[in-house]
Amino acid sequence: MLRTVYLKSLRDRWLGAVIAVASLFAIAWMGLWAYADMGDEATDFISQMPEAYLSLLGITSDSGVAGLMLSNMFNFLGPFVIAGLGISMGAAAIAGEEAAGTMNVLGAMPRSRARLLRSKALAAATIVLVAGVAASASYVVAAALAGADVGSMDLAAATVHMLVVCLMFGSLSLALGAWTGNRALASGVGVGLVVLSFLASGLLPLFDGVASWAKASPWYWISGSQPMTTGIDWAPLVVLLAVTAVFVGTAWWGLVRRDLGAGAARAPILERLREDPRLGRIGAMLAGSASTRGIATKALTDLRPFLVVAGGAMLLQALVLGPLFSAMQRSAVNIGEVVDSMPESILAMVGFADFSTAEGWYFGELMTIVAPVAVAVIAINAGAALASEEKRRTVSVLATMPVSRRSLAIRKAAAIAVGSLVAGVALFAGVAGGSAIAGLGMDVAHIAAAGVLLAGLGTLLGSVAFVAGAVTGRVNVAIGASTGVAVLGWGINSFVPVNPDLADWARVSLFYYYAAGNPLEIGLTWWHLAVLVGVSAALVAVGVAAYSRRDLRG
Repeated sequence: MLRTVYLKSLRDRWLGAVIAVASLFAIAWMGLWAYADMGDEATDFISQMPEAYLSLLGITSDSGVAGLMLSNMFNFLGPFVIAGLGISMGAAAIAGEEAAGTMNVLGAMPRSRARLLRSKALAAATIVLVAGVAASASYVVAAALAGADVGSMDLAAATVHMLVVCLMFGSLSLALGAWTGNRALASGVGVGLVVLSFLASGLLPLFDGVASWAKASPWYWISGSQPMTTGIDWAPLVVLLAVTAVFVGTAWWGLVRRDLGAGAARAPILERLREDPRLGRIGAMLAGSASTRGIATKALTDLRPFLVVAGGAMLLQALVLGPLFSAMQRSAVNIGEVVDSMPESILAMVGFADFSTAEGWYFGELMTIVAPVAVAVIAINAGAALASEEKRRTVSVLATMPVSRRSLAIRKAAAIAVGSLVAGVALFAGVAGGSAIAGLGMDVAHIAAAGVLLAGLGTLLGSVAFVAGAVTGRVNVAIGASTGVAVLGWGINSFVPVNPDLADWARVSLFYYYAAGNPLEIGLTWWHLAVLVGVSAALVAVGVAAYSRRDLRG
């Protein structure tokens, strides 16, 4: 696999793609299994949905529960995951090699820059296409295992639409990375466009006068033309493929026109902010002080950018949600009735929250998706820090310190728990503050319970990254494994409880022990916290033992 740049790029990324496909398959299978066992009641409910809403989902009234579940997989989860793979590889293709200092090695090869770009681009396209096709094929297998009928749906057309859009997002990041040499910019713009495109395609059709503008959003063409029911709409796909070709051409132009970096040519953006006298304090706060008073202290200060950004965003949203709920209560809109009229699959994503109460409002708007994502960003980066030392080749410096490998690993793992606890405190402060500002009268002890359970969830996700990194020494494996566990756990806990007869199977998901029963309403369930902490401790113990016995890389 090291014979060519193309094969090496595939070798470096295949495991992440496998984890992504496996996670999507598991979510689809669990969801289809849960829906299929509900019988005619669910089918009748779907057939009675408004035509406009069915059109938004990209299905018809006779698509059944399988259509409802697969619309989520093709229009929401699947594209986010597959596009994420494309953006990650596109951003890293050129800019990643420059940031890692390996461009010198590639530049010394008797190959042109155009050939290097072609190999990298083909590898990214291969991963996206194979992962997308494999994911779609896995949905068919999942439907067969669940006994669901997908014969009326054109899954091949839905796959083609999804892949064309995902390739366009990946090519944009490729162009930005090749043109600027800035991996963070390339991936950030790509992810930002995905989010904006998703929101535009879903929200614009709801407003008269601007509905047609949704067609300008690439995400619209994943489901807007209803490929699962009407087949492939070639006209917009040709346009998107042309845009993709333009981005690839732009990447080539950017690559051949500039001097390439070799790891130290460009200071990180936070370092440049520090040097600005007006923004220096903010940049220093985000980057952290990089304390060297101890291994654990440095690991925690390295987390400061994630704590400030992810934790701060969660805190701010929690503060705003209280007054927003109070304002909606005074308006003529009954948010509870609006949400209750939505289909089960949509409500499953927000934990079947009762939006008519403050506790249900906060649970659905904050605790089901936003808070887990925030704590996952913090904890997974903390868990992968041990492997990062090997990637950066700084582990040899740590190894010269008068501490054992076991002690080094334990101190790194301590940052996972502390970082997750800080996220839990941010959740508590935000919800308690929002409740106090709006006069909602929420139980402070229950809010504290939600914060503690969020910290437990983060600790477990970080521990998965820790053990994967400790065993392999690879950051991408650590992040991929923990992200896969997070996505799979969220999907199981979201869709399996749709069917009361299968609800107990949600206990296999770590999210069950974080969110079951809505801790904002029932308070802390001690044995749920014990499961989160106990499994985390076991994973850390395995990781410490593996790290102590393995030859380190770098």
